[in-house]
Amino acid sequence: MSLEYQKIIKGTPLKTIVRIKPPTNFQREDVKLTGNTISLTDANNRIIEEHDCSEVYGPETDLSTIFQNSLKGFVSTFILGFNCCFFSFGSTGAGKSQTIEGNRKESGLIMHMGNSLFNQLDTRKRQSNQQRQAGLQNYSYAVRVRFVEILDEEIADLLGKGTQFTEVLRVDETIWEGPIISNSTCVTIQTSEQLNEILLNSTKRRDQTSNEFGKLSSKATAIFIMELIQTSEIVTDDGQVENLVMVSKMIFIDLPGSEIMLDDPEAIRVRQGSTLNKSIITFTTLIRDIANQQQKNDHGYYLYENSIVTHLMKDAIAGNCLSVGIFCIQHGDPKGSSYTLNLLKKAEYISNFPIVNESKAIGLLKKYRAECMAAQSNNRGNNAGLVGIDGDMGNYKMQEYEKKLMESHLDKLKLEEDRQRYAQKLTEIREKYNQLVKDKGDLQGELIKCEEEKLEISKALVELQIENTKLMEIIQTEKYESNTKLLNADGELLDLKIRDEKNLEKISQLFDEKKLLEDDKRELEIEFVALKKNFIEINKLYEDSKAKNQNVGMELINMVNENKALHDEINTIYKKSSLTTEENAKFIHKIEKFERENQEQREALVFAKSEIERLKTEMLRYDIMEQQHRLDIDNKKIEMEKGYIEITKDKQNEYQKLTKENEISLKRNNDEKLFWESQKMELTHKNKLFQRKIQELEDRLQELLKYNDEITAENSKMQLQLDEMRSIYRSKLLQFTNDQGRNQQDKSQSVRIGYDMNAREELIRSYNEKETSLTQALEKEKKVSKNLRIEIKALKKFSLQLKYLAEDWAPVGVEYPEILKRNPPTQLDDENTPALVVIFFYFLLFYFCFKSDQNVEIERLRKRNRRLEEELKIVQDQLLNQANKKAEKDIDIQQRLINEIEYIKSSNVRPGSSSQNNEILRRERNDLFEENKRLVNMLKDNKKWDIYMLQKENERLVKSIKQYEDGQSIAPISGDPGMMKTKLMYYEKMIKSIEKDKSQLLVRATMAEEQLKQLQEHLQKSTLEYQKKIMELKKVLQLLLFQIILYLGEK
Repeated sequence: MSLEYQKIIKGTPLKTIVRIKPPTNFQREDVKLTGNTISLTDANNRIIEEHDCSEVYGPETDLSTIFQNSLKGFVSTFILGFNCCFFSFGSTGAGKSQTIEGNRKESGLIMHMGNSLFNQLDTRKRQSNQQRQAGLQNYSYAVRVRFVEILDEEIADLLGKGTQFTEVLRVDETIWEGPIISNSTCVTIQTSEQLNEILLNSTKRRDQTSNEFGKLSSKATAIFIMELIQTSEIVTDDGQVENLVMVSKMIFIDLPGSEIMLDDPEAIRVRQGSTLNKSIITFTTLIRDIANQQQKNDHGYYLYENSIVTHLMKDAIAGNCLSVGIFCIQHGDPKGSSYTLNLLKKAEYISNFPIVNESKAIGLLKKYRAECMAAQSNNRGNNAGLVGIDGDMGNYKMQEYEKKLMESHLDKLKLEEDRQRYAQKLTEIREKYNQLVKDKGDLQGELIKCEEEKLEISKALVELQIENTKLMEIIQTEKYESNTKLLNADGELLDLKIRDEKNLEKISQLFDEKKLLEDDKRELEIEFVALKKNFIEINKLYEDSKAKNQNVGMELINMVNENKALHDEINTIYKKSSLTTEENAKFIHKIEKFERENQEQREALVFAKSEIERLKTEMLRYDIMEQQHRLDIDNKKIEMEKGYIEITKDKQNEYQKLTKENEISLKRNNDEKLFWESQKMELTHKNKLFQRKIQELEDRLQELLKYNDEITAENSKMQLQLDEMRSIYRSKLLQFTNDQGRNQQDKSQSVRIGYDMNAREELIRSYNEKETSLTQALEKEKKVSKNLRIEIKALKKFSLQLKYLAEDWAPVGVEYPEILKRNPPTQLDDENTPALVVIFFYFLLFYFCFKSDQNVEIERLRKRNRRLEEELKIVQDQLLNQANKKAEKDIDIQQRLINEIEYIKSSNVRPGSSSQNNEILRRERNDLFEENKRLVNMLKDNKKWDIYMLQKENERLVKSIKQYEDGQSIAPISGDPGMMKTKLMYYEKMIKSIEKDKSQLLVRATMAEEQLKQLQEHLQKSTLEYQKKIMELKKVLQLLLFQIILYLGEK
């Protein structure tokens, strides 16, 4: 019988839907869709796998289309009392959460179901209340929602008032509802707007943190439960009222990412713990077990309690529920897509057995759950199976399970030993790796030190050129920026002009509107005059009609009197005699005629009065309209005047603001220009000094090399001469001995030997004397040459100093004379010529060279003086503003000098020719001393000048004044007028030099500050680059360590 039931009873298969996520820019499109067939391709676009699916939706299909085509019918089923479940499965990033919960651009499945549910419930309630079909009455419903998140086998209530993970929630098995989450927050909602608000607020509370294994959101499960409770009354055929209660649930489950299942589950448990990925592991295991058993028509018991997620899905999978699995895949993930589609094939074999959850079915399920719970409690209490065969079978199975458990424990012990062995190897590898890293760090440190030494060696030679180029670039950029700023200021001025033109256009438009309003006023006035004329004419007509009415009234009165007279006559006639009927009829006809005329005149009079009243009201209305128009025109005039005043004020304020900004920018640009010029001059001076030092060192090196070559050549020459002399003396000695031997063969042997020895000693002595004399002469020559070299070196050094001094004081913009371009003399033509003559010769050459270009320099200085006078005025204005009007009491140097020049021009006394002139000069000297002191104090306050240079200049001026007092000539003298001109030129030159030195000092100070800033920036950049390199090395080392750990973990 059981076999027949297994063949006959078939459940509802689990519905599967595949959704493909659209590819992004960097993903390869390896998922192809042909009808309902999904093909997975490799890098060469070859098909690896093909899967036939029941329903597939490509990247172009949105969620609303999927809901309308495949899922909308589940809302009606849910209202009929069936449980429904929708779960999404796939890799991280495949669109699971977006399918269930939605995002900012598109609503999710929860909102689509909620909107359709409330629409159908409201329609059902309205229809039941209006029609009361099939005896259904008093229909009502209630919707409650729960929202929880399960992470690391811990439940978080997303609808609770506290923060995440504040309350400990657990899953309890109840007899009425089965597995539920106790103490979870349950919220009753009435509209879809409330559902949307709750969903938005609760999704923000999901866990977005990360740990060493990645984001925790990819390992969390979100479960949204919607409960529908429907109550109604059904009137039976007997007339009795029966209560109908239906309780149904709709569950939405967002499962964790399935990419973790591509690894070994046991390795995952070892690496990441036993609970972090337990949900997805137990879910996939449960799907496979149920599919395999139902494929064999074995509908037995399935173990749902291994994890919280599968325990809550007890009714959703192979239970009392209509379930839909939405399997999400994406491009660029072939392994994950393959795993998802293979699990989909397994899920298609699962069948559910849904029923209508009305009150009777709920009671029956409650009974079965109570029996199951009682059996489980008995089994736990007795620790044995049932009595009889079933109990034996249970004990046998328990023994088998214990045996398997022991084997698994032994396997675990082996695995633990292997793990310890691998851990030991890993520690050894780590130690070796750390040693390698340490050695690498030491080598890198040594390399860095070498590079630093190399940089320090090359820095002295390269830094000046780099700084010079940088300064040139900065000057160019500053010039460009100043030009751009000026252009921007011009653009802003043009914008302001355009705004002014627009404002003028608006004002002209307002004046045009004013003219139009005045024209309308004139037209209204004309209409008013015409209406007034019409009123006068109508008034005249009224007066005429009034006079006519009065006349008619008089005639009417006369006619009434005549009528009375006629009546009296008739009465008299009736009294006197009887008249004929014809005369009576005539009289009656006349009376009726008169009465009709009287009635018509009365009606005309009433009509005229009403017309007069209407005209009066129209006149009043036109008067009121005219007054309103006048008031509107006055108000518009006032508004236009206010607007014009505001526009003019804004325009003036903007113009003043722009002028101030322009002045400030010009001032700043001038200051920056001076700063960069001074910086450039200082750097060029430093560059020149360093080049001179380098040139001196190179010349010194060349001299030493040349001297070394000469010494080596002289040494070799002397060595050759010495060898030659030795060979000559040796040959002569041999020849002499041979000659003596031939001539004195007859003498005794002892005498010859003594003579030979004496001759040899004589030769050696003479040779030694010659050698000592030569060495003494050589020493003398060495001393002389050494003294000459010292004199030449001193002379060359002094001549170089004079040359450098001449170059420094040479006129700007004039080419150096030929004498300055030559190299200094390296030797003296005459030994008796003193060094002072040569120095004086250089000085005369320099003086005459400077004198030849003096006229050109004077003209250039005059032009520069005009420009410096303007700059001096600007500086004086600034100093006056900074000193808070204290500078008004100070003495104007330029004015005093001009007065002195005028006084000298008007004076006929030759400077330095009398005591009076000496007194004047002393006073001038004292005034100049005081003025210099005041300038030094002022410059100290400004903190932008070089005090040392000012002191040097002061000393130079004092020296020149003393020379002038002593009667020495400063410039060429040719009579009294020439002396006056020279003094004037001297004063002008002194003023120019002072101003020039001031500007140079300012420029140098600013250049020094900027150079210091650049050096600091350079140091900061270099430190940041070294830190970046260190961080990159650390990252590479961490990556290598992680790869080694992964490799050992896989083994």
